[in-house]
Order: sequence, then C-alpha cells, then structure tokens
Amino acid sequence: MKNLLPDTIATRAMALLVVGLAVTHLISNLFYATDRESALLATGGEHAIVWVAITDAFSDVVPDEKWMEIVAAANTENRFVTITDYPVVDQTADSDWRETAVRQDLARHVPADRRESYGISYAPFSDDTQAMSYWREYISANQLEIPDELILVSLNLENGSWLNVATPISAPPGFFSARLGLSMAVMLIAVVFLSALIVGRMTDPLKRLSRAAEKLGIDVQAPAIPETGPEEVRRTARAFNVMQGRIRRFVDDRTQMLGAIAHDLGTPITRLRLRAEFVEDKELRTKMLRDLDDMQHMVASTLSFIREDATSEPQTTVDLGSLLTRVCDDISDAGAKVELAEIPRWTLLDCRPIAMRRALGNLIENAVKYGGLARVSLKIDPEKIYIFIDDNGPSIPEDRREDVFQPFLRLEDSRNRETGGTGLGLAVARTIVRAHGGDIRLSDGPEGGLRVELCMPRPQKTETEIPNKETREKHSGLENHSPRERKTEWKTH
Repeated sequence: MKNLLPDTIATRAMALLVVGLAVTHLISNLFYATDRESALLATGGEHAIVWVAITDAFSDVVPDEKWMEIVAAANTENRFVTITDYPVVDQTADSDWRETAVRQDLARHVPADRRESYGISYAPFSDDTQAMSYWREYISANQLEIPDELILVSLNLENGSWLNVATPISAPPGFFSARLGLSMAVMLIAVVFLSALIVGRMTDPLKRLSRAAEKLGIDVQAPAIPETGPEEVRRTARAFNVMQGRIRRFVDDRTQMLGAIAHDLGTPITRLRLRAEFVEDKELRTKMLRDLDDMQHMVASTLSFIREDATSEPQTTVDLGSLLTRVCDDISDAGAKVELAEIPRWTLLDCRPIAMRRALGNLIENAVKYGGLARVSLKIDPEKIYIFIDDNGPSIPEDRREDVFQPFLRLEDSRNRETGGTGLGLAVARTIVRAHGGDIRLSDGPEGGLRVELCMPRPQKTETEIPNKETREKHSGLENHSPRERKTEWKTH
C-alpha cells in the first residue's frame, strides 16, 4: 500500500481522515448493533406494549359485547390477540435481561396504579411453559407462520376477563449487511472528495514553497513566493523570502567585492610591468614579466567570469545536438582533434546558451589540452541527460578529483599558463552547470584517460517537431550569430 500511494502530506491527511472516520463509523454501528435492549424493543417488543397500553386506556368505556370485535380487528400477521377468563402470562420474576427490558418499557407506558393488572414476558417459541403452550396451540390452529421469539402480554380488564397479546420478534439485521456497506461507501466517497479538495488547497502553498526552494538552488535571482495559505505556511514562506533575499545580497556583495579587487589589481600590475622594464638583469626581468603576465591573465579571467555571471541571460530551450556540434566545430577549426558521436535529433535542453557553450568549451578544450583529443557522446534517460567527454591523457587520482574544481588550483605543477592555465576553467564550468540544476563529476574513462560526465535535468518534452529554419536556429541558440557561426549547425562528425 505504501508503494501504491504517493508519500505526500495530502495523501497522509486523506488516509488519516478516511481510516479514522471509517473506524469510527464501524464502531458506532457496532455499538448500535450490540445495544440489546433497544434492538429487542425496536424489533417488535415496544409495539406490543404500546398497543396494549392504549387499549387499557379506554378499556373502562368499552362495552363487554364490543371486545370480540376489537379482538377480531386487532389480529394481524404481526399481532395475535385473544380474550380469556384467566391470564396467559402471570406476574413472575425476571428470568433474564429480556424480561427486564420489556418490564422496564412497560413501566414507561403504563401508570403505576395499573401495572399490577399486567403480565408480560419474553419467550422463545420452543419454551415449555404454560403461556407458550397456549400460543403454540393458537398459532397451529390458525395456521400462522411459526415465529422464533415472542413478546407476551396479558391485561386484566375491568370486567374481569384477560386481554392476551403475542407479538413475534423479528431477528435484527446482521452487523455486516448491505446497509452497512452502502453507508460506508457513501461516507468514504464524501470524505475522499471533501478531504482531497480541502487538503489540496491547504498543501498548495507548500508545493509552491518546495518548487521555490528547488529553483533557488538553480537561480538565486528567482522571484519571491507568495505569502499565502495558513498562518504556519505564511510564516514559512516569509522566512524563505527573507533567507533568499539575504543569500542574494550575500552573493551580490561577494561578487562585487571580487570584481572590484580584480579590477583594482590591474593598475599596480601595469605599474609593476613598467618598472620591470628598467631592470637591467635580463633573466630577472624575463621572470618578473612572466609572473606579471600570469597575474594579469588571472585577473582578466576573473573579470570575464564575473561579467558573465552578472549578465542576466534569459533561459531558453535549445537543441543540444546543434549546440555540441557548434562547440566541437569551433575547437576543431583551431586544429584540435574532437570526435562527436551521433546524437538524436532534437534532443532539447533548457539552458542559457552562451553560458552553456562556455562550460562545454572549457571542458572539451581541457580534454584536448591534456589528453590529445576529446570524444564527446550523449546518453538520455527519462529524467536526465548525460554528456560524456573522454580523453586519452593521464587520469586524476580519485582523492584529487574534487580539488581540480577549486578556483586557481592546478594539478599541473608548472606555473606556465600555456600548459597549466589559470585554474578557472573547471571551476567556471561546474558553476555554470550547477546553476542549470546539473552537476559534473570525474571518473576513469572506459578506454583509459579521464572521463568528464555532465548530468543535466531533462525538459518535460524532449522530442519536438520543429518545422522551419527560423525555429531551428532559435532552438539551437544560434539566432544571434553570423552565417559563418551557423555553418556547422547540421554538420555530422
């Protein structure tokens, strides 16, 4: 059952309501069914007592010759009436709870000064008593249906004769009956419908909060969520919006501070470069200029990353095959060796195209630089898209794979940027990919070397028929580029 139902607050609340009300309904019906006295009186006992009590009320004004007519008119299939000179039922002590129940009910309908004139008892048809012998003979003589149980009443009239009444007791319905099933079904349908409506409205703000939390992990500039719903949910939404604002200010402050530091470093680096030119020692001057070039390159890379991070590029749906083709073609045109495996047409990806091209370009160029070539392939799952970039270079020790994503950290020991770079490429790539809700991890390649694996969330609809050239260019993320930049869009590697 746990696997059949979604594990949500709405489901749990509905299940609690349905189970709780169903159990309550069953217990209430069980109490009703086990109320023995009420069941006994409801199935015929009270009817007999009330009829005799009413008859007793006007018995003193009825002429003797009219009693036989009353008896004849009162006899039905569910009430047997006779007049005798003696009481069929004597005043006896209570033998069980049934006797007690019918005597208590008689006391509620008959005045206290008349109770001595009554005899009343409960008797199964099989009882071997004088009263049951009398009624067995009566039922047999009149060819009536034999009952299982009877309520017997005898009333002493004003003229000294006795009015005798026997009422068959019908068996109460079983506990598990069609009536119980029908009432349970109506109750459950009503509860499920109303609880789904009410609980759904109550949990909708929580769903919005959950979606906003997921979006915050991708875009810190996401809009605030509405502060609606119950008081607890409103407080949670308000706290979430405050937290999001603080995170946004924190990121903006740190980014601006880093950008300012990188920008301000440009001036002293330039002054140092000018002063280094006056150093007479040629070897020392060369080393100083090389170090200044490295510093200037790192500052420029940092400023470039900050400028792109601060740019609010709109997110759109692009054709991943066209995007990869263009990136691979650009790197191939520079003389690098890149192999792109066949990719299904119109594999769509929701992303910021410029940022994603930079991330893919950094990773592929990294593979070419350290592995000699880059093999790019794709794997599509129902919810994820995996991009694999393999090379033939040396792998990275498992305990150092996370270190390469740290800014300005290089595993290559030389400080030559021609071989080691600035150490920002992988950091920038992972920042971009994580901003899209994905991630990057490193592993050993299937043919040796290093494998870089990008895991990206897949859009709801990944296969779409896009009929014209204008729409194709839009979904490839190339509509703002020159014809030369678009020339490789449909090239097959």
